Amino acid sequence: MGLLIILSLRTLHNLSTISATEAPQELRLDGGALTALYTLNAGMNKPAILNSRGDALVEFSGWDSFVSVDGVSADLWSHAFNIELDRARDRAFLTWSSVPLRQDDPGQEGHHRRYQLEQVVTLLGPRTVVEYYIIPNEPVRTVDLTVGAYKWYLRDLRHEGDTFSFLSADLTRQDAERRLQPGRLTQVTVRSLVPAVGVRPLVNQFGAYALDFSYEVAQPRTYERTLVARLEVTEGPRGPAIQP
Repeated sequence: MGLLIILSLRTLHNLSTISATEAPQELRLDGGALTALYTLNAGMNKPAILNSRGDALVEFSGWDSFVSVDGVSADLWSHAFNIELDRARDRAFLTWSSVPLRQDDPGQEGHHRRYQLEQVVTLLGPRTVVEYYIIPNEPVRTVDLTVGAYKWYLRDLRHEGDTFSFLSADLTRQDAERRLQPGRLTQVTVRSLVPAVGVRPLVNQFGAYALDFSYEVAQPRTYERTLVARLEVTEGPRGPAIQP
């Protein structure tokens, strides 16, 4: 059996009370061609997908991804989280729980539903599949999910339907906004493998910097995993899909 690493928000808190310098700041799942990087003490990099040179191709954000359950919305970083890395299968499981949302809203137990949102990342050579599942712990009518995929910046952004391609530079946001020239440009494709109800690029004065994919499901079964979203990130020219 392969090595399985499990790390939760409570574990991180306990470690930080012992020694802030000893508490882990990140986890990496190395799949060879691509790596999934998780930053543990902030809402960024949930995960970031890196190529073999260490360049960030795209980042899935916890701060700027949102779930709305029966009309009550919260960003993913406001949830409690748990991470499991299955290195033998090049797969990572990140589970978000609504428990702290309910605890922060005393007297309003019925306001926030009880649920988990599970993200499964599978590294498949030059491709990464990112899936999101809702697991309700009580009856739920509707679930809306917005997944924020970021890259400062998406150069030469093109799209056809739910498929977007762009060039990813080996620059930080600050260097890109200073108009420095990149040393490397990597072609990246991000596409939705299930129909999205909406997709939009986010743009500022420097260009497009993120893609927002929106999804919805109705009447998910209680205590069961229901697929909400499935995206694929590919390094290089787009080819046929690989299912996990």
